[in-house]
Amino acid sequence: MTFKLMVGITGTGYLLQELIDLMVDLQNNHDIDITVILSKEGAAVVKWYKMWLALTKAVEKVKVEKTPNIPFYAGPLQLGKYNLFLVTPVSANTIAKIVYGIADTLITNCVAQAIKGGQIAYIFPSDQDTEPIVTSRPDGTPLVLKIRDIELENIKKLKSLEGIVVISDFSEIKKLVIQKVKEKLQ
Repeated sequence: MTFKLMVGITGTGYLLQELIDLMVDLQNNHDIDITVILSKEGAAVVKWYKMWLALTKAVEKVKVEKTPNIPFYAGPLQLGKYNLFLVTPVSANTIAKIVYGIADTLITNCVAQAIKGGQIAYIFPSDQDTEPIVTSRPDGTPLVLKIRDIELENIKKLKSLEGIVVISDFSEIKKLVIQKVKEKLQ
C-alpha cells in the first residue's frame, strides 16, 4: 500500500536542494506518493533559487497557494488522508505565525487544521541554531546568517505546542519518513 507524504515548503532556501534530492531518493527507493504544497513565498523562493524545474521533475504533484484554503489540503490533512505531514524548510515568519495561531497561509492553515484533526505536523525550521548558519545565496555562494533571539524564543514555544514535532537536524527527516513507512506496513 502506497505511503502518502505531504511536504509543505515555505519561503526559505535553506537546504532546498537537499530536500529535493531527498524526495527523489524516497520515491525511488520506497513506495511513497509525495504531494508538495508551497506557500506563495515558498514558490517565489524556489523560483528565485532556480529550482522550480528540479522540484517539478522530482515530484509530480506540486501545488502553490492561491489562498489559505486553495488548493484545498487542510481538510484531507485534518482527516488523516496523508500518512505524514512534513513541513520543511520552514521560515522564521511561518514559525512565528504557527506559534501565535495565525493560519492565514496555505501552510499555516494546513498545520492548524491537521492538528485540530488529531494529526501531527513534523516541522523543520530553518532558523533554530544558536550559532550562525551557513546557507547559500541563489547564485550558490555561501551566506552566513545569525539567528535572532526572537527566532530562538519562537522555536522554544513551537516545541511546546501540541500536535507539533520539531525536527532539529535535516538528517533526521529521512529516518523519520522510513520509520513511518515501516510502521504503516506493520
